[in-house]
Amino acid sequence: MEQNQYNQVSQRSDAGLAAFFSKIYAYLGIGIALSAVSAYLVLNVFAEQANQFMQNNPFGLIILWVAQIALVVFLSAKAVKNPSLALGGFIAYALLNGVVMSFTLAMYSGEAITSAFVAASATFGVMAVFGARTKKNLSAMGQAMRVALIGVIVVLLVNGLFLRSEPLMLFISIVTVFVFAGLTAYDHQRIKAIYNQFGDAPELKGMAVFCALQLYLNFINLLLAFLRIFGRD
Repeated sequence: MEQNQYNQVSQRSDAGLAAFFSKIYAYLGIGIALSAVSAYLVLNVFAEQANQFMQNNPFGLIILWVAQIALVVFLSAKAVKNPSLALGGFIAYALLNGVVMSFTLAMYSGEAITSAFVAASATFGVMAVFGARTKKNLSAMGQAMRVALIGVIVVLLVNGLFLRSEPLMLFISIVTVFVFAGLTAYDHQRIKAIYNQFGDAPELKGMAVFCALQLYLNFINLLLAFLRIFGRD
């Protein structure tokens, strides 16, 4: 009798976790699709207007980056307290990021973009399965990857502003792939911990948006890193 009750509870827990993952991936899919649409529109429909904006606003791209950072901070703060507002912010972020990415994508060929997308998708998928299924605690790895990410950002800024070294940029891109591959695995394990913490609480909907944002950032950064690798002359 007790074993049957345990099995029923376990099955409900597994079903709830699966539903939580499904919701996160639905949001993730929406975010990636919206970014793709906005990037396509900027590159193919509003290319002239986008070029004029950049010419008339030398700091336009920086302003867009700052707006993105502000949205990430906003989403992190509002995810639990106001899930609907957080979802709206996530949609706005995905659209804005597509606009920003369009200026990067314009520098690469369609073949390089396709190769980068396939490589990013495969890496993301493999690490997602590993993170969701492994029994090993990935907390230490997650912390190490976050520290490594800070180092990547610092070196990237130094190289972009002063060194302008192509070999160093290639090295940074390869390291970036490993960093966000590790973060993808860690975040998937963390999703399970978040579900166990909140259970069926109302806050879980907001956490689904927050988790989708984390996975979205992982995928986009994998895509950009592979793009720099495959798009080299």
